[in-house]
This record gives sequence, structure tokens and C-alpha cells, in this order.
Amino acid sequence: MASSRSTWVRARFGCFEIDLSSGDLRKPNGVSVRVQPKPLQVLRLLLQAEGKVVTREQLRAALWPEETFVDFEHGVNTAVKKLRQALEESVENPRFVETLPKVGYRFIASVELISDGNDKNAVPVPSYPEGLLPELRSTKNRRGIAGIAIAVAVVLVMATTVVLLPGTNWFRHRSSTEPIISERRLTANPDDTPVMSGVISPDGNYLAYTDATGLYLRRVDNGETHPVPLPKGFEAIAESWFPDNIHLLVSRVEDPVEPPRLWVVSVLAGTARRIADEGSSAAVSPDGSQIVFLRQNAAAHEIWLMQADGDRARRLISSKEESFSRVAWAPNGKRFAYAATKTRYYTSRNGPDTQIEVFDLRNERTVVIRSLAERGLPRGGAALAWLPDGQLIYPVREPRPNQQDTNLWRQRLDPETAEARGEPVRMTSGRGIAVQLSFSSDGKHVALRRHAPQPDIYVADIERGGKELGALRRLTLDERLDYAMAWTADSQSVLSYSNRDGPFHVFKQNIDSTQPELLVGGEDDLYVPRLSPDGKNVLYVVRAKPGGASDKAKVMRVPLAGGPPRVVLEDTGIWDIECARLPSTLCIYTKIDAGQHIFFNFDPVKGRGEELRITDTDGDTFDCSLSPDGKYIAWARNRSAAKDFGIRILSLADGRKRDIAIPGWVEMYGLDWAADNKGFWAAAFNTKGVRALLHVGFDGEVRTMMSNQTADLEWAIPSPDGRHLAVVKDSNSSNVWLLQDF
Repeated sequence: MASSRSTWVRARFGCFEIDLSSGDLRKPNGVSVRVQPKPLQVLRLLLQAEGKVVTREQLRAALWPEETFVDFEHGVNTAVKKLRQALEESVENPRFVETLPKVGYRFIASVELISDGNDKNAVPVPSYPEGLLPELRSTKNRRGIAGIAIAVAVVLVMATTVVLLPGTNWFRHRSSTEPIISERRLTANPDDTPVMSGVISPDGNYLAYTDATGLYLRRVDNGETHPVPLPKGFEAIAESWFPDNIHLLVSRVEDPVEPPRLWVVSVLAGTARRIADEGSSAAVSPDGSQIVFLRQNAAAHEIWLMQADGDRARRLISSKEESFSRVAWAPNGKRFAYAATKTRYYTSRNGPDTQIEVFDLRNERTVVIRSLAERGLPRGGAALAWLPDGQLIYPVREPRPNQQDTNLWRQRLDPETAEARGEPVRMTSGRGIAVQLSFSSDGKHVALRRHAPQPDIYVADIERGGKELGALRRLTLDERLDYAMAWTADSQSVLSYSNRDGPFHVFKQNIDSTQPELLVGGEDDLYVPRLSPDGKNVLYVVRAKPGGASDKAKVMRVPLAGGPPRVVLEDTGIWDIECARLPSTLCIYTKIDAGQHIFFNFDPVKGRGEELRITDTDGDTFDCSLSPDGKYIAWARNRSAAKDFGIRILSLADGRKRDIAIPGWVEMYGLDWAADNKGFWAAAFNTKGVRALLHVGFDGEVRTMMSNQTADLEWAIPSPDGRHLAVVKDSNSSNVWLLQDF
């Protein structure tokens, strides 16, 4: 228990740390957050209040001397608003500062106080009620507290950690002399050249990593880096090391329309030998004798096993309802763990989307570690590692509004049953998604690759009758996920959904504005906002929550001018909605049932109409688009030996079909009609992997409007007047970090 003479100079809460003497507020990655003096004073007062209410009168007295003449009410409101901006929260979804209307404010997050008795400027530690800390440190009480709100519970690394819930009035204290996990950045690639893979060697001396420029070896101790002399054009993804520290297992995509192949590369000689015609996300067993890897086809996702030389390959697991993460070998090489995630076509309210499973090679049986799924595993669960001491490292999704970030936890597994033993321990507190893990053979060094994809909305002017695009102007100025879906009828504002407030909400933003207007908020995630045919209402989808009371999604309607949302219709598996423009009144929604797309028309007021009989899709990827005049539906056709890649157009009046070939391009992942109904905007990539935005005319002319190899172009939506284009484009920060001392 802290004594009254103890002092504290720093405080940690959420993803922030503040030096109370200097006022320096920082994030875990060391980035300094600018806070103006008044908001900083507010933060200090709230922290010193130990979770109690600080009244507006107290704030006024502390911030302004009695002889100061200002608008105190406005001044307090402004200071708190700027503090919320610095802490990346909103008044609707507070994580740190709770507003008590007409009374004051309270700090509701748990706070970790770091003491330093030698600092003369330190602030006294608040005293705790007798017996509080020993009670909270007991295992029984820790489990009880965590059970109240497991989604937001914070588990610290050290044995002396105290676990508290946001909203409690108690602070937690840890001496600054206690050890913490060392996390050091190994690569420093910029956003336009992200690290695409990275694995640490068994001896812990080298990191093998790849980016768009090649395969490299970097010394862990001093950063000295050398390229691996591979043949020209050999673009590899580093998958796993062999125990000899010389040979590296890599995957390579030789043709974008073909699956990746597995190769063994000598990092000394730069020679490569192919061992499998198909495979990715591969892992070499601890003794180097076997390789487990993933394969995917149109029918199923599969896990395979083969000998280290590529012989005796056999399928172990196959599922059409689930996808699988990279596997993690058990220390004895007799089991492996992986994350199984239900695909979007098979999501259900009857359980978690993702769970960690352990496959036993001796009896070919699978065990589910159910306790881990309860802690918020991300869909895909890409990063797993099974350390030599029996601990499994796995990612956990952060609570809102940081739900796109994942951080690592570790859980000890029983060596005989692979069941969880004891409490899990948090390892990291960083931004981004943990996508790849590797470790040295002694388990003392772990390499973690994080990436942070960020879709943003840009606007460009369409020039010269649609033949050229003007410069892109970034519309969304935030670090969240932003997706443009439609325009208002006057072609002046973009409708989008974004998680800038935590859940995905619906926004409207004028193309000359720097900030969006919130149209629909709340606790639910809201998707695909579209404009009704008359331009007066916004339609959007609320999908069913896993484990919720209903498995039905809802199509909602809200007036663009403001008003309460109304339910239009409900159905299972609703995935997308689209509407034509007047004089057409057609709206359609897409329903996915066991992987099959089913289409219905509906009225924005009356609800569901009839099923549209759309057949003969030949297994095409159904990224479809309804023409603005409501007469046609178009979708991308997959490339195969029997047909060319391109766009198929279906007349809704008579069922006639027309195909437009797009030679040289192999996949399309965004398709929208041009405003004049005479062509398309499509995001695609070619046989060389170059990503581009295309304009495809009805006459078959294909023009490359924009090309980018480092940022993903998702899709582009033209304004109704055909003068502007809203482009969704990703940036991707991706680097490797070294974890030690855990």
C-alpha cells in the first residue's frame, strides 16, 4: 500500500501516459500529444480528484483568478472539449471524462500511478482505504471484477498488478522500478513501403523481412541490413525459418490469378528451391522435419501438412464455413494452434466469430480453447505463437473506440490437454493489428509485425468529359476507418460510415468542409449508407450482433434533414443496399444465404418487395452495382480458362446479358456505375500486381485513371452530376517490433 510520503510523477490511463511535472502527454509509441495549458490543467485536476467529481465552480476557480473577466461557462466548456479532442474521445462515448450535467466532470478510467521518491516536483500519491490493495490483489476478487466487464478489463503484466474497471474511484499504483516488457522497433519503413513480412531467426540474431523492394536480413543487435541476393523478379514473403538459421521458408505469388507457392531460400547463397505448388502462411516444425501450411480454393479453406522437402503432403482440415490463421507449432511438435474465423457468409449469433483451436497430430482431433474466445479475439486472429515454456501468445481486440487495434496476451496451456491454465497476461499496448509473430528458439525474443490499414476518403474532380482526374484532395482528416458510399442529390456532400466515434456511425461531409456532420449515432455499428431515390432520406444497414437476441439485420431510414430513424425491413444476412435515382424508384438489397447472393427489391417506406431472379452468375464474385436509372445490374466476372475477365451487365426488364472484356486485368474489388449510365468506375489490379482505378466505357474502352502500387484503391463513387469522384484509398503502416524481458 502506498504511504502518504510516496510521490508520483507520471500517470498511465488507456493508451496515454502523462508526466505530471512537465505536462507531456504521450501515446505508447512515443508520439507526443499536444495539449493546451487550460485543458492540461483540467486533466491534472481530474486525475488528482481520484475519480471524484470536480465541479464546474472548482474548475473555474482553478483555471482563472478572481480578477479575470472571461465567459467562464464558455471557457470551461472549451477547455473540456479540447481535452476530449486530445484524448480522442467524444462526449457521446466517453472513455476518460464523464460529464455530469450542470454539476461537473469525473475521470472514469483506471489510472496507473508511477512513483519516484527522488523527484522534488512530484505530486503526493492519494492514500487508499486500509486493506483495499490486498483485497484487489487476491485471485478471487480479480476474477470477480474481470467477470463484470471482460470486454474492457485491463490485465497488467506484473504479479503486483491491480485490475480495476473504468468508472471505479480507485487508482492503481506501481513502483517505477518494476520491470516491464521491452518493446523495440526493428524496422522503420515508411507508409509507402510497408513491411510485408518479417520473422526472427532461431538464434535470435537476424530478422528476415520483405517489402516491395526485396528480401533483407537485419541484425537484431545493431540494425546492420543486407539484401538477400535472390534472382531478379523473385518477390517473396518470409514465412518461417528452419532450425539451421540458414534456410528460410518463403511463399511467392508468380501470377496474381494463381495461388502462392512455397520455396526454400538459402539466405547465404540466395538460391531458391520450390517445394510446393500451392501454399501460404506456412510454419516449420520445431525440429525442422515438417511444414504445416494453408491452402484456399473456391470451395473451402484448408490446413495441410507435408515433410520439410515437400513430400507426403496431406490435407488435415477443410471447411467452407471458416477461414484459418497462421498456425503455431507446440514446443513438442505434436500439436499446433490456429484461429478459426467464420466467414462473412456464415456468421451466426450462436457463438463468437473467432476461436482458437488446437489440432493434435497423434489422434487428429481438435480441441477448442473456449476461454480465450470470450476475451475479444479479432476476426482472423492472424498472430499466434506457442513459446517453448508452454505459453500461447494471441491477439485481443481493443475495446471501442480502438476496436481496429489488437494487442498481444499470453496464456499458459496445459502440456497434456492444451487447456488454459491460470489467468492470461497482457503483453503489449500499441496501435495497429498484430499480424505475424515469430520467436527465437529459446523463447526470449519475439518479433511482432504490426500493420495499421487506414481507409480514407478523397475527392477528385472529373475533367475533360471523364477522360482525366484532377488531384486527389483528402476529405477525412482522422486516423479511423472511413468509407464513402454515396453522394447527396446536389453533388456537394459525401455520405459515409466511419468508426471515428467508436462504433461505425453514418456521416455527411461537404466536399469543402474539414469535418463531417453526424447523421446517425448510437451504440450499434451502422453500414452502407445510401440515398433514397427522391434524395430526401438516407438508408443504412444495422447487422445482427453475434450472440445477440436476433439474427436479423435491419434496413433503416432517416431523413437527410434530420429526424428519428425508422425500420424499413428486417431479414437475415442483409449485406448491401442500393437505390436508383428518380424517375426510377427502385431499391434493392442483397441477402447472403450459405454463400449464395439473393436479391430483393424494396420500397424505402413500405419495405420488402419481391425476389429478383438473377441467375447464371457462373460463380462470379458478386461485387454488383445498380445503374442510376434503375434498368441494369452489373457485376465483375472472374477470370478462368473458359472466359475472359470483365463486367457482365444484366437488363432487369428482359433479362438480356452483355459482357465487356477488360484484357490485362485479373481482379476487380470495387465497381460503380458512371453518373451518365454509360460506363463504370472500377478498382482492379493487373497481372503484375499493379493496382489501379479504371474507367470502363460501354464501347469497351478501358482507361487507367489512377495507379498505385503501395496504397490500396478500394472503390470510387461519382457524384450525380458527374463532376466529382469520391475515392476510398488505404494507407498502410507496417513494421516489425522486438519484444523481450517477459
